[in-house]
Amino acid sequence: MGLRIALISRNNGVGLSLDADLLEELFASAGHEVVFYDWKSETMPHADIAFHLELISRNLAQQADRNIALPNLEWYPSEWMKFLPAFDQVWAKSAYAYRFCRQRGARSVHLTGFLGRDRWNPDVKREVKCLHLRGRSHMKGTEQVLEAWRSHPDLPPLTVVSKDPIQAPSHVSVIHDPSDRELDTLMNGAQIHVCPSVAEGWGHYITEGMSVGATVVTTDASPMNEHIRPEWGYLVGVTKTRPHHQAVQTYTSPGLIAEAVQRASALTPEKRTQVGRAARAHFLERNASFREVALRLVEQ
Repeated sequence: MGLRIALISRNNGVGLSLDADLLEELFASAGHEVVFYDWKSETMPHADIAFHLELISRNLAQQADRNIALPNLEWYPSEWMKFLPAFDQVWAKSAYAYRFCRQRGARSVHLTGFLGRDRWNPDVKREVKCLHLRGRSHMKGTEQVLEAWRSHPDLPPLTVVSKDPIQAPSHVSVIHDPSDRELDTLMNGAQIHVCPSVAEGWGHYITEGMSVGATVVTTDASPMNEHIRPEWGYLVGVTKTRPHHQAVQTYTSPGLIAEAVQRASALTPEKRTQVGRAARAHFLERNASFREVALRLVEQ
């Protein structure tokens, strides 16, 4: 008999919405009943388990037998830290979140990681060009990416996907609102994904880049560096940090980004294929691992 699972969060159209969609697909495929509730709702029907995705609802927690938190610490207010010990479980997406929550009294912390959306489309022609997905976020390192291309106009062609207007060099393409199909084509067509995030709860656009077999360039800080290894990508060093809520913002430099992109673009076709296969294999392995761990934790 399936469990009644409540997903409590906010439909923000980006990361939180994607988190909820992926968990709903996972648990529904295992025969559980899954319903999403806005975190500001006053009440909800009884649930066996309630997941609090980044946001906490004390009202809705009372309607569930068990409550599980999945905090994104870069947006977690300090006044919510006192609630962590009350959760039956805390699922940490990163090693940093795991250590942080354990040190602050959470009762049962599990380093679960998370899921990524599989964007793989083998029918799209792959080319040595770059993609940077900014979306609506100011934490993707976009300014450093644009400065890298201003300072190094010989880098491979770059496309930036941004919901908001940005000041980009004339040789950089900017797309503001691609359809999901157009985004799939962009992601599969670019063999280098430039993702020097300042902070991430999980790093969906990093894992999605891995899913299409791209060579990913990202920041050498948690959780970004928990996705990438030298066998399938490039880590760029941190040059500046500053606190942000319960996390740390990590900045790299345009010069380091340019250097990593140059190395990625210099790979032979055979090596690039090898790197892409390794990235996708790791993506699939981590998705399968999360599914196994998540179902075990809710069904035990």
